[in-house]
Amino acid sequence: MMIRLFIFILFTSTHLLAQPKDAIEFQLNTISGFLTHSLNNEFIENAKIEIVSGNGIVKDSTFTDSEGKFSISDVGFMWKPKLRISSRDFLPSSISLKMSQLDEKNNILIHQKLVPISENQKIPILAQNAIEERAQVFFIKGNVFYYLSTKNNVHSAERIIIQTKKATDNGNGIIVLNINGTYYDPVRCYVPQMGNYENLANIIDAYFPSSLFKPSGLPLYLSDSLLKPSIIFGTVMDANSKKGVMGAEVMLAGTLNRRVTDENGKYAFQISDDGIYQILVSPPFGYHSSQAGLSDIIVKSAWGGWHQSNHYLNP
Repeated sequence: MMIRLFIFILFTSTHLLAQPKDAIEFQLNTISGFLTHSLNNEFIENAKIEIVSGNGIVKDSTFTDSEGKFSISDVGFMWKPKLRISSRDFLPSSISLKMSQLDEKNNILIHQKLVPISENQKIPILAQNAIEERAQVFFIKGNVFYYLSTKNNVHSAERIIIQTKKATDNGNGIIVLNINGTYYDPVRCYVPQMGNYENLANIIDAYFPSSLFKPSGLPLYLSDSLLKPSIIFGTVMDANSKKGVMGAEVMLAGTLNRRVTDENGKYAFQISDDGIYQILVSPPFGYHSSQAGLSDIIVKSAWGGWHQSNHYLNP
């Protein structure tokens, strides 16, 4: 009888450890939805939408369109994610996202009503500042964009990892981007939008009644032939200190691909095929895994993907 009881307890404990940590960390493909006025149900245009991790890092952002709609795709692996909404005409709103909200395709749909701010509390915003903010919002630290170059009528594109950003007016009404200390022409910048890399100038122009940029003749979207191979990357961290853990073995489940984290706890895999991937972490001496269940990383294309998946180890 004692042996049977021990086996039952062992099975129950193992089963519980294998369950995903609901509302803690999970894979999110696309988050979309719409915003409406809490008093008259009108659609809210030009509200800023940000998806933020549990430690306050902005993963991606966008603005609502004329029908109050928004969509952020290829979000990736998130820890305690929140949707942060801001508008000069409405009170700010923050929504905690939970695993239970995911549909069968790992998407979340949101309908949020915003409470209006009284007229005497509104802060006026200059039109030029709005343009500069539009340009900056597509450059999130840790994400990537592509810069298109043309030589002898042949296009090539450089993938750039974003560390710092600033958009300014050069004094002649022209927006200049300073990314990582280097100046870039918005007309040649391509940022991720709905599974593609779209021309930034075209995106910005869509938000204003008249065009801000002259026709460039450049493609609206980058073709796969100009994109770099998709990457799954991340950092293995100490769950207490949040510092990188060196020497952890990271594997793509079901494959022979494995990496060992560097002195900063970082790893990366180049992906040759689209599909659903899972990360396994084998801790170095002095640590044990806090991983409970496996989260799916959805890679839609072998080209242009940039998928972050961080993991935590308990000392």
